[in-house]
Amino acid sequence: MKSTGKMYVNEGLCCYRRQFLQLLAGIGFGGFLVEKAEGIEINKVEFKPLDKDDKFDIGNSGEEILQKAYELGYKYEKEHHGCARCTVASLQDSIGFIPDDNELFRAASCLDGGATPTKKASCGAFTGAGMIIGWTCGTQRFGDNAFPRELIHKVHDRFVGEYGSVICEIVREKSEKNCPEVVGKAARWTAEILLKQFTNY
Repeated sequence: MKSTGKMYVNEGLCCYRRQFLQLLAGIGFGGFLVEKAEGIEINKVEFKPLDKDDKFDIGNSGEEILQKAYELGYKYEKEHHGCARCTVASLQDSIGFIPDDNELFRAASCLDGGATPTKKASCGAFTGAGMIIGWTCGTQRFGDNAFPRELIHKVHDRFVGEYGSVICEIVREKSEKNCPEVVGKAARWTAEILLKQFTNY
């Protein structure tokens, strides 16, 4: 079933996430699948990607969401390390319309430090931002990916404005190896881009 793209939640950040998940289960926009793999039950979130016309009313909680994204990104990277997975987790935990999908988090596990021993590839925080954007509004198999590319290019521009590049080695140098700050900023920038696109923020 296609979502109307309209949802009105006015009871604060906590309630809007809970109501959104209840809505997923209730109207067929998504739901929970249980599969078995080698005798182990796996709970998966089935989520229909958003398109440009989908909008959510988050009331006045926009700044709170952005601050939470930054704080969680900083905290997770400082405590647990792994810039890609920490960016993914902070966005999952701060934006109500992004399901908390463990498989997406797990997929980010090897992407920190440019995913190379040389650190000459994309910063993991940038890569994690792209994973969240692709998960949120990417295409079904081999569909038109212009829209999610447009959004990740906006994150790219924020990185270039702050660090001159998205390459891990350069970002680390410009940030004086302050990876928690990089993850916090990447999470906030990505959250802001997503809120401006999909909410009344």
